[in-house]
Amino acid sequence: MKKTTAGFAVAAAAGFVALSATPAAAVSLPFQNCSEAASVGVYNIPIGTPGYAPRLDADGDGFGCDAAGTPAYDASIVVGLMGTTQPTPPPAPPMGNQVTQMPVGGAATGVEVTQTDNTAALALGGGLVLALAAGGTYVVRRRAA
Repeated sequence: MKKTTAGFAVAAAAGFVALSATPAAAVSLPFQNCSEAASVGVYNIPIGTPGYAPRLDADGDGFGCDAAGTPAYDASIVVGLMGTTQPTPPPAPPMGNQVTQMPVGGAATGVEVTQTDNTAALALGGGLVLALAAGGTYVVRRRAA
């Protein structure tokens, strides 16, 4: 009986892991290579936009399937192929070596620093883990008796 309960617990944990990974795994890119992208008229795919993948960026410059003399990137084509409603905005240009966020305890420069408090989320997660452990212990003891 204990092996059955342990197997059930492992299966439940694996199920939760699979459920949490599902949104990330559900996004599929429409192009396996640049010839597929070119066949529908998509060129110069910027990083962070629909359709971009590192495998499409041979020279590593942040643009997939880029070639001289090709049209500019048209997100509406890729969005139509992927079936989404809105394209993701292109990423902000790189800021070089500038600090984008004020470190805690940094110099007083007059810039307002907002700090986030994640204590409630941490407490909720800990409570859920404890409830799951208590429930598992109850099931194991109940079946062993």
